[in-house]
Amino acid sequence: MNKLKKASLVLVATFTMGGAYATLPPQSASARTGYVWIAPNHGKRYHYSRNCRGLSNAGRLRHVTVHWARAHHYRLCHWEK
Repeated sequence: MNKLKKASLVLVATFTMGGAYATLPPQSASARTGYVWIAPNHGKRYHYSRNCRGLSNAGRLRHVTVHWARAHHYRLCHWEK
């Protein structure tokens, strides 16, 4: 009888914790990578992909961290949201 109780508690705990993981919100886009692309002379947007549509007219690109970009008031490109 004691083994049955332990087994049922383990089973209940497994399903309870598994259900909790299913309800977690998705991670933000910034969790994708630590570095982003910016065009310093063209607006205040950052881009995860160097080939993003928002960088098509940029003459000069710079590779910076997401933390640096946000600290300098850059926002995520609306094409990559």
